[in-house]
Amino acid sequence: MSQVKRKLMHRRTIESYGYLREDGDWDIEATMQDLKSYNVNREFDGSLVPEGSPFHDISVRLTLDDTFLIKDVSVSMDAFPFPSCGGAAPSFDVLKGTRIEAGWSRWLKQTFSGKVGCTHVLELFPVAATTAFQTMWQPLGEKYPKQIPVALKKLVNSCHGWSEEGPMVRKLVEEQVLHLPSKENQ
Repeated sequence: MSQVKRKLMHRRTIESYGYLREDGDWDIEATMQDLKSYNVNREFDGSLVPEGSPFHDISVRLTLDDTFLIKDVSVSMDAFPFPSCGGAAPSFDVLKGTRIEAGWSRWLKQTFSGKVGCTHVLELFPVAATTAFQTMWQPLGEKYPKQIPVALKKLVNSCHGWSEEGPMVRKLVEEQVLHLPSKENQ
């Protein structure tokens, strides 16, 4: 860490939570707060955001089924810098009926680029997606054990930890939980 004396100017806090609902669906929530260590005068109307008060306070909630299909979406924008920012929230209703899967984050960026979306809300959806996987992985594995090898195969080579040469994948292959094509067949 830096040894140079410094002054905190900005703090962004992102939190996410995953819940199993009593109806069997899943609620995934992510929130973002931006706080300044000084007073901010809003140029558009001269109003004041006092030091330590949220400059941004934005939340998203996705309701998913076991297949990561989005059944409901809620976007809450309780603090934002410009009067029109909150108008972006209803745009995200089009997420209903989409599925969190490979390419979903790319689709989000394309669909909500420019004046349709909100950069800060878009930052929360990938957080919500990874929280969904972390929340649902083990319970779904217990509920659908035959799907575990299918899901694991999709993780191979998705990051350094899941490298096919790495210890985790080698262990799963040795235990015959995971079957990879031989190098000659690739």
